[in-house]
Amino acid sequence: MKISTTEARTVLPDLIKRAAAGETVELTQYGKTAAVLISVERYERLTRELFSESE
Repeated sequence: MKISTTEARTVLPDLIKRAAAGETVELTQYGKTAAVLISVERYERLTRELFSESE
């Protein structure tokens, strides 16, 4: 899902619930993705994978 940062301000609790449920939420500014909201589980998995590759 993509949503502008302006709109995201009004629905942030819903976006957090969606990300926690496994959905990727892209936050856009001026039509370009500026940040991505993901679950903590996905973040931890990506972080582990990233650091295990660099060893």
